[in-house]
Amino acid sequence: MNDDSLPKQLRHPPSGGYARGDETRQRIIDSAIILFGELGFEGASTRAIAKLAGVNTPALQYYFENKEGLYVTCVDFLAQESYDWFAPLLKRIELLKNPDAETCIEMFCKMLETVLERVLNNKAVHQRRLFHVRIKMGQGPERAASLFNEKLLCHIHLAGVTLVSRISGSSIDDEQTQIRVLSLFGLATTFYTVKHPALSAQDDSHFPDDKMALIKRNVREQCQVLMRSWMV
Repeated sequence: MNDDSLPKQLRHPPSGGYARGDETRQRIIDSAIILFGELGFEGASTRAIAKLAGVNTPALQYYFENKEGLYVTCVDFLAQESYDWFAPLLKRIELLKNPDAETCIEMFCKMLETVLERVLNNKAVHQRRLFHVRIKMGQGPERAASLFNEKLLCHIHLAGVTLVSRISGSSIDDEQTQIRVLSLFGLATTFYTVKHPALSAQDDSHFPDDKMALIKRNVREQCQVLMRSWMV
């Protein structure tokens, strides 16, 4: 039996039922996110994840049952973490009553800035961003991608199409509206994977404020130009 086919003798529920201060469980999740991001679901072995986390392989079985269970738990963790990051802004957008075009544009710009803050903050190591990309591409177990969409992406996308449809006079289900929203988010999501000298920082604990401001300013300018061109 290879190390990725752990016996299904789950003794520790994957959701709930564990002490809040369970550092071992969280350390396994953090290590798995790094290796799943770097190597993908197929490439990352439970043996390597356990080694990086500083635990023995049966510990993964104890907490997550098997590699798929661990992968899905990592996806759930990232989705919830990201949703909490976006929640205040999503609520503001939801509560807008008949916003004018410039308000819609400003709210979309803030969404893109929130994406940038999320992917460029000190916790968003390169492998972590890659894991996000792999999930969005549908790599790994199908239920993981469905979970990520249900807990995070659908909420963000709905907010986006609501704003774009408002300024363009189209339906939120309109194909062109959907594509426009994807193109706008692409202004920021390119920073998920890119490795460029302009994005390097001497202090790994904090992304430089001046670089963050420069990136935000450029993304904002492009968002404004595009959205104003769609106004009716």
